[in-house]
Amino acid sequence: MKHIIILTALFIFLGFSLSSQAQTETPKRTIATVISGLSYSPKLHYYGRTDELKSSALMPTVLVQFDSLGLYLTGSTVFTTNTVQPLEYAATVTEIGYKFGKKQGIAGSIYGDKFFYQNKTLVQSALQGQVGLNLSHLNKVANINLTSIAAFSDKTDFFASAGLEHPIVMRTGKSVFVVTPTAVANAGTQSFTNTYFKNNKFLGIPISNQSTTQTTQVFNLLSYEFSMPVVWVFNNIFLVATPGYVMPQNVVTTSGNTEVVSRNGTNLFYVNLSLLYSFKVKKG
Repeated sequence: MKHIIILTALFIFLGFSLSSQAQTETPKRTIATVISGLSYSPKLHYYGRTDELKSSALMPTVLVQFDSLGLYLTGSTVFTTNTVQPLEYAATVTEIGYKFGKKQGIAGSIYGDKFFYQNKTLVQSALQGQVGLNLSHLNKVANINLTSIAAFSDKTDFFASAGLEHPIVMRTGKSVFVVTPTAVANAGTQSFTNTYFKNNKFLGIPISNQSTTQTTQVFNLLSYEFSMPVVWVFNNIFLVATPGYVMPQNVVTTSGNTEVVSRNGTNLFYVNLSLLYSFKVKKG
């Protein structure tokens, strides 16, 4: 899924909030930080591309971060629902990664994802896994974020993203608020589209068209996305609301059935929600 849908970005914000909160605590030896909870995405999309039924998703999630090593593990179970199907198991998403850098200057992460899909109707279900590199220049004006990804289906797709964000931190008593206006441009190839339609022949789209195949292998602008994650931290509880607006670009069309593809790639407004709880595993 795209950066495990919202999870990678979400944990970056949570990590920022945790570090801000930790400054007021007495340092202790921590083996790992665990964050677990539930996320809801009312409009699942992949660079603005949705499945035919425009599914929503409920995602129980857990993150384990080994603070002294920089290593982390995440796992999510995805349950989808739409106008045809009730809530059903769709996928399991796992990630292992390494985070590096400091609160100012260059920071980033290297990660690998493995996807296990039960529901093949999701656009991103064509992908079996991916590897990626995130780089950020953290500063007081606006953080600059760059991402490169290699994603694997029948063929390998390559994606790149560039974005700006500006975290705004507010403290009231024991509460911490983090608001982060964010703008991102995404580009890449779209071989996953052919695999998706092969897995869903009921859509009736001719995927053998040579021009279509060549189009999916061209590196193009895929989407613009604007969001503003709002994180409220109280003790070890995190409430996160992420309103966003995505504008897909260069949506692949095929001769003979353009309408089906086009209506799955329109401008989309969404509000993702998460409720999470964190705790530290300490030595002794």
